[in-house]
Amino acid sequence: MQIAIDTPYVTVNEYSRRSGLSDTAVRKQIERGGLLTRPKREGDTSSVLINLVHSVLEAAEQAERVRSSDKKSKAVV
Repeated sequence: MQIAIDTPYVTVNEYSRRSGLSDTAVRKQIERGGLLTRPKREGDTSSVLINLVHSVLEAAEQAERVRSSDKKSKAVV
């Protein structure tokens, strides 16, 4: 499997556009720890940047777990 991403980080607005979620929903996911963001230094007022590399790796791991689970359940039948 080969996965390509066009940029390692995106803004909340761009993540919202790509995912179809509202900005509010994305910010809530960030607050709950569901999305990894680029660390900021004290006093930094730049945009919040979401780490797409982490999100893609997490999605790939989830897909692999599901595939492994499917293979095990088919073998039992």
